[in-house]
Amino acid sequence: KRRDVKRVQVSTVQEALIMACEMESSAVQLYTRALNLMRQLGRQGEALYEGLDRLRRDELEHLRQFRALCGEDGVAPERRMALAAAAQNVLFEGGLMGAARQGLLESVERMLRFAMRCEAISAQKYREFAAIAENPSAREALLMIASEEDRHLGVLAAQNAQYKKEGVFNEP
Repeated sequence: KRRDVKRVQVSTVQEALIMACEMESSAVQLYTRALNLMRQLGRQGEALYEGLDRLRRDELEHLRQFRALCGEDGVAPERRMALAAAAQNVLFEGGLMGAARQGLLESVERMLRFAMRCEAISAQKYREFAAIAENPSAREALLMIASEEDRHLGVLAAQNAQYKKEGVFNEP
């Protein structure tokens, strides 16, 4: 029977930061993949392309901030691997590969919806991680980045609504 790695509990802020790093790394990969898809479709002139590139840069900055907070964390390599595996499943079962197998990365429309879901989950997780953070700097960073993820969700949702209004998307 498969174990639900999504439910791995973090017991320290260091463990939370390790998971946050993995989640941000996945976000960078997602936005890079979305940009590549838009280029392949010849849609790099659209506002969404510039918006996704800006979000990708934001996620890279979040990753840098989380890594700086992690420093030398003293987490055992085996535990680090378990946390990394769990983090891959936070946004979608099976990580980006699982999302690809489900067809969520095949079209701009599906990828946009998937990105919206990822931003919402990330914001929620970072707030959960902040609640266990005893270090004020770590708590502040987690809450700040959660707010930025909320902003990202708003940007993506607005673009999604605009595309629906314009009839760009065909799926319901």
